[in-house]
Amino acid sequence: MAKVLTDAELADVIARAVQGGLIEEAAAYEHFLQDLGELVSSHFGGMRGSVGRSDGDFPWSCAFHIDESVPDDGGVYAAYDQDVTWADGEEATNAVD
Repeated sequence: MAKVLTDAELADVIARAVQGGLIEEAAAYEHFLQDLGELVSSHFGGMRGSVGRSDGDFPWSCAFHIDESVPDDGGVYAAYDQDVTWADGEEATNAVD
C-alpha cells in the first residue's frame, strides 16, 4: 500500500532536506537543488541557472534568469536577492551603497 503525503508533509520533507541531515553527500545535494530549481522555474517562470556552493551565510544557491514566463512584477522572485530587480520583463542590477 502506498504512503500518502499531504502537501504540507511534502513541504516538510523538502525543508528537512534543505536544513540538513537527509542528503549528506555534496553531489547528491547539488543534484537535489538542480531538480528543485527546475520545479520552481517550471511553475513560476524563469530559467534555472547554475547551482553552487560558496563560503558565507548561504553556502548553497541556485541562480534563476528572467524569461517571458516571469510576471511583470518579478513574481515569486521579487522578494529575494534585492541586488537584482526583475520588472516588466527586464533585469536590472540595483546599486548597493
